[in-house]
Amino acid sequence: MLANLRILFARLIDIVLLRAGPEALPASPAVLAFTILLNATVSVLMVVLVPGVPAFNPLELLVSLVVPLLWFQVAFALEKKRERFLQTMTALFGVNSLFMPFITPVLVALLPYMQKQDPNTPPPAAMTLLLLVLGIWQLVVLVRIVRAAFEWNYVAVVIFVLAQNLASLFIAAALFGVPPVKV
Repeated sequence: MLANLRILFARLIDIVLLRAGPEALPASPAVLAFTILLNATVSVLMVVLVPGVPAFNPLELLVSLVVPLLWFQVAFALEKKRERFLQTMTALFGVNSLFMPFITPVLVALLPYMQKQDPNTPPPAAMTLLLLVLGIWQLVVLVRIVRAAFEWNYVAVVIFVLAQNLASLFIAAALFGVPPVKV
């Protein structure tokens, strides 16, 4: 069991470091379920451990997990590539679980500057640059995963990934409302 987890994390790290694609992961419903559970656990831990992370209710977490699953399920069905669903989703949830502990604290540190935009107190440049680098790196990894799965050109993949993220945000906002901005 531990050896299998070690192999899974090694393959996910290879994907993050752009040395492998989703095809390196097993096409297993159990592994997908594990990475979804890992993603949910990391999300909850970020709320508990990182001061300033806005709390969310369990239904919001469920929506954040279900919307990408449905989005990709429909896309794979339309493209007639259903056999790639398990590996792709395992890669996406696994990669998000690895990036979240790095991006969340930086984002929370910059949150006060985003909420109360004062030209006299700009956000720290190092934190802003770090968030930009991490965000671009994560986007590159996600685009690479989706491109390997669908075999589309990069422009289509970037649009698809951004549309999926926007759809998740809109659905969450429609169901749970937009949280009030603290000024």
